[in-house]
Amino acid sequence: MATATTSHFGAGGGIATQALTAKPNKIDSKIILGELQKIYTNLCPEGCSTLPVFAFKSFLSDTQEVATYDEHSGNDEEDVEETRVQKWVHKVFAHPSQAASAQKLVSDDEGITFDGDDQGITFDEFVSYLATPTNSALALPDPKSKDWGRPLNEYFISSSHNTYLTGHQLYGSSTTEGYINVLRRGCRCIEIDVWDGDDGEPEVFHGYTLTKEISFKDVCKAVAKHAFSEEGSLWQGGAGEGPIIISLECHAGPEQQGKIVKIMREQWGDMLVQGIEPEDVENLPSPLELRRKILVKVHFAKYLPPPPKATHVDATAPRDPPPAVADSSSDSSDSELEEMAKKANKRKPPKAKVTRALSALGIYCSSHHFPSHAAQPFTEEPTSKIPNHVYSFSEKVFANLHAQHAESIFHHNKDYLMRVYPFGLRFSSSNADPTEFWQRGVQLVALNWQKCDEGMMLNEGMFAGEGGYVLKPESYRPGGKGVHEDKRNLDLCIEVIAGANIPLPEKSDSPKRFEPYVKIEVHTQAATRLKKKTKAKRNIECTWNEKLEFKSIAGIVEKLTFVRFKIHDEEFGRDDLAAWACIRLDRLQEGYRFINLINNEGDPSDGLILVKISKRVY
Repeated sequence: MATATTSHFGAGGGIATQALTAKPNKIDSKIILGELQKIYTNLCPEGCSTLPVFAFKSFLSDTQEVATYDEHSGNDEEDVEETRVQKWVHKVFAHPSQAASAQKLVSDDEGITFDGDDQGITFDEFVSYLATPTNSALALPDPKSKDWGRPLNEYFISSSHNTYLTGHQLYGSSTTEGYINVLRRGCRCIEIDVWDGDDGEPEVFHGYTLTKEISFKDVCKAVAKHAFSEEGSLWQGGAGEGPIIISLECHAGPEQQGKIVKIMREQWGDMLVQGIEPEDVENLPSPLELRRKILVKVHFAKYLPPPPKATHVDATAPRDPPPAVADSSSDSSDSELEEMAKKANKRKPPKAKVTRALSALGIYCSSHHFPSHAAQPFTEEPTSKIPNHVYSFSEKVFANLHAQHAESIFHHNKDYLMRVYPFGLRFSSSNADPTEFWQRGVQLVALNWQKCDEGMMLNEGMFAGEGGYVLKPESYRPGGKGVHEDKRNLDLCIEVIAGANIPLPEKSDSPKRFEPYVKIEVHTQAATRLKKKTKAKRNIECTWNEKLEFKSIAGIVEKLTFVRFKIHDEEFGRDDLAAWACIRLDRLQEGYRFINLINNEGDPSDGLILVKISKRVY
């Protein structure tokens, strides 16, 4: 059994990773250890029972593609007591329990010699190196070197759709746990659909459905408590410290909108960004400038309409939206409400006009009506040049717009924010492929986190360990010439060696009947499904020793290319998914690596596979 200390909150937003200083995983699988012993023995020069330090360093540079020095270390004031060699060594053996191993590398570099071969890297130290999270197939970002100082529009931001739901879109439960879950998993943009409550207090629920309402105040309390990691913690992993964007879909009348504003100010206090008029914003700030802050994305409005008349609502019936004062711009929930209205054989009412008091909180994320009738809506309309405007489209609307304005959308998204959300008929909480929207520069690709599907797997690959913010490729940011300048070719070879403690598929309880095979998929803009697989073996621990090669893949952008590892159970008919992992190409480390597996429900597991990776990007 191979064990790993991971979060129990699920994957999809980057929480299924381990910290840079995490303790090495415990490897006690006989099959895995047997394969590692073969590798270790082959590395040892003839006549050596342990691996000499010089041979281990050659292995690091030649096979693992690890630079033998950290060129960026030893230059800052905080690093003056640690040389470049020491800094590099402490990245190879990162945990305090590996201090003795690290000292061997430092001493060797300083010219200190040892008698005999008993001071080389032992087999246990070799296993410990490979089992350290920083040395897995996934290269974790160093929060100290990550650039958090660019404007918000230059980042992909981990985003959730209908965050309050924990299951089906029509009858799933609405709960604050939905918010707690995604925030702890690193989501930085959450959605709140708020309506007039029967008792005069605003409520959160999904209109025209049987979902149970929850208190808006309770949602705000949950956000306040779980939005950020503890003070002083790293930006990566868990909730992190990156700013939260509240995508507020307001269906409440003016009276309860006043309460919505009051509740947010009371519950979020200094965390809430306020005090600046949306019209006065000239540039978007950076995540660093907004550290541990909460932003509200809400419709832009200039005036306060008169309050509507109160109407009686039957609390036992499926919830109908209240009558509204005036129509406004469409947004995330509008297309869904239209579909819900059709299902309920009712007419979708106009959306409530947002009051100025509420709209004034949309300082850096001001939703504006999209000028759909304009000939060049993304480039020539004044609305599309407002620094803090945000356009929101369903995936279906976005596809239609992209067919007409592909180049304009790409250039618009270099400078301004855009949000895309699932089509309203995805009642089972499924997701589209988010890479289709990231490739068009969309920052806020909202997904249904309730379902562990391909979309959420790719979201995990994008945001693993990133704290919810990923800096776009250079050509996707202001000043970049175009989408083609980052495109390269790829040769990828992955030798699948062995697996241990592989999770069983759902409804399966017999390891002896389990016949796992590994399928590897490369997701690129040019070809989304390049697939190859191993032969099936038997049991939760097994060896494959098969090479899967992908040659001359053209048109790849490393930060937008993903390698997905899936383990299926070979059966008659459909082969059930047992476990998976997804890694962004620019984060895929070469050499002998462990891949930590996530089960079919999206939870980190103790399972892992041992692989050897080589890649060539040219």
